[in-house]
Amino acid sequence: MTVMIIILFIISIVLLGISFLQRDNVKELEQELDHLQLSAMQEIYKLKKKMRIVEEELLQNDAPLKVETKEEDQDNQLNKSRILAKYRQGMSLEAIALSEGTSVDNIRSIVEKNERVLT
Repeated sequence: MTVMIIILFIISIVLLGISFLQRDNVKELEQELDHLQLSAMQEIYKLKKKMRIVEEELLQNDAPLKVETKEEDQDNQLNKSRILAKYRQGMSLEAIALSEGTSVDNIRSIVEKNERVLT
């Protein structure tokens, strides 16, 4: 009976030693899952970053249109001022049209719209 207990005790120690030396599949799966989670999070971060860049580019593409119209308005104001100054100096509508590179009708409409300023 004591021999049997000793044999069972030795077998249990051997099995316990084997269980510690055996590869742990659960740990490997956990590590693999962690790795997948990290890589997925990195990809999501990269995609969000790219989306922000694309959104900013789209917003910037909309903004220059407004800036251009402001610049065009300023240019038009400068052109009107030059045209009115030339008209006040006594230049003819045809001469102003030639110097500004526009039509006589354009010059006439600008002068007519701003007649109150001139008088």
